[in-house]
Amino acid sequence: MFGIDPNRVGADVLRRKSIALSLISLTMVSGGLVLGQTTQATTPSPQTTQADKPQDAANQATGAIPAQAEPVTVAPAQPAEATPAPAPVPLSPAEQKAADNKAALDALLAEATALKTSYENFRRGRNRTPVSLSAFRSMELRLQMAAAADPANAQALDMANAMRMIQYGILQPSVQIAAVANRELYAHEMGQRMRDDGMKVEASGRGNSTVRFVSPQMTRQMAMQLVETAKIPEQARALQFRRVVFSSGRRSWTYDVARGRLR
Repeated sequence: MFGIDPNRVGADVLRRKSIALSLISLTMVSGGLVLGQTTQATTPSPQTTQADKPQDAANQATGAIPAQAEPVTVAPAQPAEATPAPAPVPLSPAEQKAADNKAALDALLAEATALKTSYENFRRGRNRTPVSLSAFRSMELRLQMAAAADPANAQALDMANAMRMIQYGILQPSVQIAAVANRELYAHEMGQRMRDDGMKVEASGRGNSTVRFVSPQMTRQMAMQLVETAKIPEQARALQFRRVVFSSGRRSWTYDVARGRLR
């Protein structure tokens, strides 16, 4: 049997340990080189960081202060051209005649209104200019013609009636004076006619509104006979007497002209 040399075994063990350590060291060195390169590639150098700082500051300054926009001049809006109005459609002869008649009527009514206003101002003392009776008569005739041409024209007819009433108003004082005088004249003429019969006739009262037949022989029968035969009621009504009195000096009987009755 071969004996084992302890020194040789120990030398082999040491050699193996040395080889293992060498491999471990080589592995660590190789890993360190790779790790160093990777770190150097990913980590920016101080020079690169310092060079990039001014550029970042410029970018931040540019972002903080916006660029001023240049003013834009806008031309004023031009007004749109107005569309010309369409030409009026010409009227037919009948329509033109109706329009002319209406214009003439409007002018006539305006003239009549002004004339009526002048009379009202004169009557109230606002105007001292005397009014002309002929002007109102002429206006009445013109309005009557306009109303006759168009029977449905109530305005012209109403204004014509107003012109007629104004004429009555103007003539009223003269008519009243004439009526008073006519009643006085009637009493005088009847007195002259019946004087031989002993009858006395006179007008009395306000405005000579009462005519009196006085005779000493007067009776009710005589009064009724005079009413029936002498046509006194018709004459009294025409002269606007209000009463006819028959008297004997002691008694009297009154004929009411409005009622047509002797009492």
